[in-house]
Amino acid sequence: MIERKPSPAPRRSLKSLEAGLALYPHFRQHISLSGPVTAAQVAAIAEATGLKERQIRTLAARFRAHPVAETLAPKPRGPTLGSHRIDPEVMAAIETLIEEIALKMVSPSRAEAARQIWGLLHADNGNHGFSADLIPSEKTIDRLLCEIPSRVWAKATMGSKTRSAHEPHPGEYCSDGFLDLVQMDHTRGDVILVDSLRREQLGRPWITFLIEIWTRSILGYYVSFGDPSIFRCGRAVASAMLPKEPILNHLGVDVSYPMYGLFSRLHADQAKPHRSEGFRRACVRNGIDPDVRKPGPAHLGGHIERLIGTMVGKLRLLPGATGSNVSARDGYDAEAEAAMTLAEFERWLLCQIAIYHHTPHSALGGLCPAQMWEREAARRGRLLPLSVDAEQLFRQFLPSTSLTVHAKGVRIKYRHYWHQALAARIGQKVEISWDERTIQHVYADLDGSYVELPVIGQYPDVWEADWEAGRARVRALGRAYQADGGRAATARAVAAANQEIHDARARTKEARRQAKRREGEGTTLADLRVARKPERPPVDWKPVADLGEDDWLQERT
Repeated sequence: MIERKPSPAPRRSLKSLEAGLALYPHFRQHISLSGPVTAAQVAAIAEATGLKERQIRTLAARFRAHPVAETLAPKPRGPTLGSHRIDPEVMAAIETLIEEIALKMVSPSRAEAARQIWGLLHADNGNHGFSADLIPSEKTIDRLLCEIPSRVWAKATMGSKTRSAHEPHPGEYCSDGFLDLVQMDHTRGDVILVDSLRREQLGRPWITFLIEIWTRSILGYYVSFGDPSIFRCGRAVASAMLPKEPILNHLGVDVSYPMYGLFSRLHADQAKPHRSEGFRRACVRNGIDPDVRKPGPAHLGGHIERLIGTMVGKLRLLPGATGSNVSARDGYDAEAEAAMTLAEFERWLLCQIAIYHHTPHSALGGLCPAQMWEREAARRGRLLPLSVDAEQLFRQFLPSTSLTVHAKGVRIKYRHYWHQALAARIGQKVEISWDERTIQHVYADLDGSYVELPVIGQYPDVWEADWEAGRARVRALGRAYQADGGRAATARAVAAANQEIHDARARTKEARRQAKRREGEGTTLADLRVARKPERPPVDWKPVADLGEDDWLQERT
């Protein structure tokens, strides 16, 4: 059965409320809230109000259940709001059709859904075929659709982020203190960037943010054109843990960004990189609990979701901004207006982060995140252990896999990597990490430290994705050559070779038959005796007299 909205309390007119208010003093004086209602009490109220005994006892029962003046007001006449007189079988069919037609991800308008349901109930060639006097009107069916609660509609027709506003959100996901809880999430920036050489449009960047819940500070960020991966998530976590001065100096941005430090819990959604064993292992090695939240609505990560909404809204200031939807960019060519490179966008983003840190935050009681961070950091002391090495930290958050060491080292996609430290580990499995920005080397985790394994052979210093794309292009050229006559030539060569084999077999069989004929029969005793020459037949000569002129020399037979 489909859940419906509870029926609202019936609205009573001002006149009926005044009538109840006039009766209230008499019922309060004579009707006790416990014990039976006596005849003397009824008589006293009847004398004061003029009501009959039956009316008094009905009102007394309602008053004792809820002793307020509104209880004594006359109820409005007519059917109760939300009630209906639809046949139970018809109602069951309507609810089934509502689930099939209206309550789905791509649903029609309610008017169209009501029209479809009404038609299916009437159709004599359908599954129902009720008589016309039992079927409610389209207007009544539309009213039944309106009685379905908004959260039921949202659950059936909206995604988790959209329906979150229609669902109850009891409880709170709290931080226990400074650098205790950090939330991380990714978003696609609503702006198109260009390359640094030709200023041609490249696409929209991915932005990763990490927010420290206690101070509402942006602890770290990462910008890239690639989809979220273990590598990019690791870069974002490492940027949150490490001081920001090196990147600020490299980009030439003169802003204050003192937020960094080792935190206790990392709260993220169910994205594949967050659930990967390598990412979780790297977090645990640094004392971070990878608190991947259960699947559910977006409000479970509400702090980072609100931060992303705030920061993404600022992207509309940029040239090449795409807007939030198609109607927002109607008549606006975002690709033609794109003007910023990735480095320029990152410098702009750092300025926006500084603006955010120095803006009062309602969740902090009006304090700025920078103020809150300064106060808590002064109490904390050292924010990062001395044992943390930046290079090792970046390598820990690289994608990894367990590979067996062979005589040529370890193999990754037909490439071999070798280091002398692997000589004693031939036949064993080691954990190999790789940086997707280069194929020149990988890293082996040997006894808790990372050893760089160079590639064997001559390979260009390119991204792994570029190398694989180049290999794919070579394979595509081979497939194109095969499709453009190569397959036909191959087929002809195969047929010719097969025919040559068939001919060779035929020639061999014929040669064997001829050899058999040459060899003749086997030797017997008869062949050992001397053979006699055959006798010549006698010649019978004709007389000359019997010969004519022409045939006188012919032999008689």
